[in-house]
Amino acid sequence: MFLITAVLVIGSIYVFFGFRIIKPLPINTKWKTGMWVMLIFCFAAFILAMITRHGQPNHWLNPSLSWFAFTCFGFMTIIFPGIVFKDTCIGVYYLVRKLLFPKRNQNKAPRRSREINPSRRNFLTNSANAALMGTALVLTGCGINRVTREPDVVKLDVPVKGLPDPFRGFTILQISDLHISMTLKQEYVQKVVDQAVREPVDMIVFTGDLADGREKDMGKDASPLSVLNAPFGKYFVTGNHDYYSGVLSWLNRIERLGFTPLINEHRIIEKNSAKIVLAGITDYRAGRILPSHASDPGKALKGAPLSMPRIMLAHQPKSIFKTDPLGVDLMICGHTHGGQYVPWNFLVSIDQPYVHGLHRHNATQVYVSRGTGYWGPPLRVGAPPEITVLRLVNGSPG
Repeated sequence: MFLITAVLVIGSIYVFFGFRIIKPLPINTKWKTGMWVMLIFCFAAFILAMITRHGQPNHWLNPSLSWFAFTCFGFMTIIFPGIVFKDTCIGVYYLVRKLLFPKRNQNKAPRRSREINPSRRNFLTNSANAALMGTALVLTGCGINRVTREPDVVKLDVPVKGLPDPFRGFTILQISDLHISMTLKQEYVQKVVDQAVREPVDMIVFTGDLADGREKDMGKDASPLSVLNAPFGKYFVTGNHDYYSGVLSWLNRIERLGFTPLINEHRIIEKNSAKIVLAGITDYRAGRILPSHASDPGKALKGAPLSMPRIMLAHQPKSIFKTDPLGVDLMICGHTHGGQYVPWNFLVSIDQPYVHGLHRHNATQVYVSRGTGYWGPPLRVGAPPEITVLRLVNGSPG
């Protein structure tokens, strides 16, 4: 039922585009028919890419097909809100005009002069559509260019009250939301690793959503992560997409890559006789797919001394609501992608309390990564991918 609903919704977006952009064009029927055929082809490519991703994931055509299909879909998701916004503005304009000046034109002009000139209306419609098309194409091009380059390295000092002297300056490198898929393969993972190894850090953490696909099909694309090393270890917590992709198989792969999964548990990190607590919880909604993995911050911190600074790894920022009362100093998470691309970045805050960056939630600080890869359309606009280096310093949160 979910797949049927998704296909219907996505199909509606393509049909809406056809009626609002293609239909008004002042071109002959032959060209319009050709454009409708191309539109149908783009939608069919998207459906085929989704089917072959699961049915024949190793087929040589899949990466190219997925790039084409998801790029087209990304373009559609950029222009669709633009068309809706344009139509809404026009509708509001005519409604306000009708309410405020109901008899103005009727009393001052003959009927023929009051009628809207169809050619002028079509010209304005197509001009607005052309502007929308141009903007969407530019944003799509910029988005593709950004995801094919190395992620940004974001460096940030995080004050922790009562931080022991040996941990002052302790650095944590965060990778999150890599989303290995048909369009994000081993080549990009290698770029991430090459960039990460240039950063001298004490610890590496991966805050979920490693892949969108089965481990047996995409496990080899994660292999460069095995090169990453840090003196105080590598840790992993699960994200929602890890559960969609067969979390148990991926956790086995993660362990072979040298990461320690934290499934609602903690470790005591010791440096020169000083100690801090590093805890990790499963994804906020993991229990819906795998009940034994239901997110449980209390269990993760059970037995952890209150006298030690506490750092919690989580996937979704909304985990803060259950984490903050437990006396956590810092929660490190991802999930939001910083919105990934406009205009959808404005909707993320509806679902999550924090979208990107360092925030203070009562007594707990929350850092939200924009993510290192991308999900779905290979686009990043206004929210570049990142690798994060958090440096712990002593002090009270601002």
